[in-house]
Amino acid sequence: MIATIVVVANNNRIDNTDIDAPRGGLPSDDVVDLQTAAERLGVHYQTAHKWVRSGQLRGVLIRGRYVIATADLDAFSAQRDRPRSPAARRPRSGLAPLADQMFQHLIMGNEGPARELVDGLIVDGVPLTTVMQEVLVPPLVRIGNEWHAGRLSIWVEHQATAIVERILGAHHPTPRGRRRGTAVVAALAGDVHDLPTSMAAAALRDDNWNVHHLGADMPGDQIVEFCAQTTIDLAVLTVTNPAVLPLAEQTAALLESHGIRTIIGVPGQTLDELLSLA
Repeated sequence: MIATIVVVANNNRIDNTDIDAPRGGLPSDDVVDLQTAAERLGVHYQTAHKWVRSGQLRGVLIRGRYVIATADLDAFSAQRDRPRSPAARRPRSGLAPLADQMFQHLIMGNEGPARELVDGLIVDGVPLTTVMQEVLVPPLVRIGNEWHAGRLSIWVEHQATAIVERILGAHHPTPRGRRRGTAVVAALAGDVHDLPTSMAAAALRDDNWNVHHLGADMPGDQIVEFCAQTTIDLAVLTVTNPAVLPLAEQTAALLESHGIRTIIGVPGQTLDELLSLA
């Protein structure tokens, strides 16, 4: 599928003129230092420091020391105390047998059972990205190979793609927590395959990105215009038609010149690669 580059803002560094630090040292009633925050959370100082550096616990840097607002500390503590969702349950035999089942559903056009299979995995807590990567992509690749070999008709591939598109359209991941940033996903004019963009958008949303999905066959200048009018941290351009690659490279260079980090996704790249870089 695709890979990407991410711009993520960490904690703010605030000058002394931006905030009135308590006189006589910390903590005060409104803020506490990081050591006090760690003690209240019942963890080691380094653990609390890691949470602040990663953005999980909001903190600001004053005179070389992190301070935490007591309200933010209380909210973080309450969130940690909430019962966690049970771990995702996978079949003991793994997901490969389910991919085989999905292949049969797709070539037969059995949209209901295909949808039920995906819905059941999502209910069991399997991330949508995992479902796409391990249950949907393998049968789609297999169907494409069977068509190229002349063993399946083109309408079978088109029908399977349409079924998967509708299944993905019914799932819109909205994980809790701070968004990593805002991304735009599109395929350029001349590339009419929308499914790679749909999967990329779903995977990014699953990974806590705010995503604008523009779909396929988008003129490059329109993508640039959209990004100029919208606050975008990341642009992802998917390419399945090799003839479109030069246009994708030109568009990527133009987006980069406007300060928007851009990556071109080509066949053979995976959603795992996308999220590992994200």
